[in-house]
Amino acid sequence: MSSKDSSVQSAVYNALRKNIMSLQLKPGTVMSTQEVAKTLNVSRTPVREAFIRLQRDGLIKMFPQKETIVSKIDFSKVEQERFVRESLECANIELVIENYTRKDLAELELNLEKQTATVNMCDYNTFMQLDNEFHHFMFKITGQKLAWETIENNSNHYSRIRLITAWNKDIMMETILQHQKIISAIQENNADFAQITIKAHLHQLENQLQKLLQDYPDYFATETLSAEERFTALLRNSVAHE
Repeated sequence: MSSKDSSVQSAVYNALRKNIMSLQLKPGTVMSTQEVAKTLNVSRTPVREAFIRLQRDGLIKMFPQKETIVSKIDFSKVEQERFVRESLECANIELVIENYTRKDLAELELNLEKQTATVNMCDYNTFMQLDNEFHHFMFKITGQKLAWETIENNSNHYSRIRLITAWNKDIMMETILQHQKIISAIQENNADFAQITIKAHLHQLENQLQKLLQDYPDYFATETLSAEERFTALLRNSVAHE
């Protein structure tokens, strides 16, 4: 493959991935190589290669001779990705408390101010970007680059569901309050409190599950839910289409 072909393939992959992760391409959306190639003004070959990469990422499902769809959010994968993130963030926060400077705290506080501003403007995408930067910065403090890359590369389902929750202003404000508690724990050099706060922060999705199923039933892979959750999702979906 020439460098030019590789560049085109990467551009197609990055464009599709960005649209999936930002929910511009919603879970369950049907895609075709022909339509994507036409939209991006490229041949079908780089699109097919991008589809293969996205399937490996778990972001699309390809059914030979049938269709290709954006994968629905899989709760079992959300939980596994959350577990990875929680394990790494809880380990990292101890190192943050050992290594942070006043300048680092000022950066976190500034980030929090920007988050608050996005709530007032209902700018969900910027809010999520700042949320990610907040967590990323703590890994920068400790120099744990590989740990953060591991989180980023293994959050395809978890990140999408986080964006959906950010569409709720109350949840956005609760997230900011939790971030403030993390900063306070760092200032107090209290690793135990910081870990407790991070765990609560990363587990808040569990309390929002039923609301998400009610509001966005078509976004989730119901086969990954418990029998009770699956029944609720199907019931909500039936009512929504009456």
